[in-house]
Amino acid sequence: MSIGERDKFKVEVQMKIKIDVSPIATFKWNEDNAQKLRELREKSGYSRRKLSEEVGVSTTYIHQLEAPHLFINKPGKPKEITVSTDILQKLCAALGGEVATLIWDIE
Repeated sequence: MSIGERDKFKVEVQMKIKIDVSPIATFKWNEDNAQKLRELREKSGYSRRKLSEEVGVSTTYIHQLEAPHLFINKPGKPKEITVSTDILQKLCAALGGEVATLIWDIE
């Protein structure tokens, strides 16, 4: 088979990676994570309020996770946001995603 013929038979492979995050207590949260969470929430059709009820956290906390720049490095506010593994797992369970896709660049 020639190179040109092989190009016709390219196969796209999608791989799901399951990562055990149980030994990790918290993750540092940034704008990339926030954008991924917001996109996943909107794609799933959840409002912030509905998601907060599903996960058992406040609507303000969901807002903080989706817009960390509004909450960090302000007077009296923390310099960074961390999120517990437990909350991330609950968010992902509600939204049908994996923790790894929120934290790392894994599609």
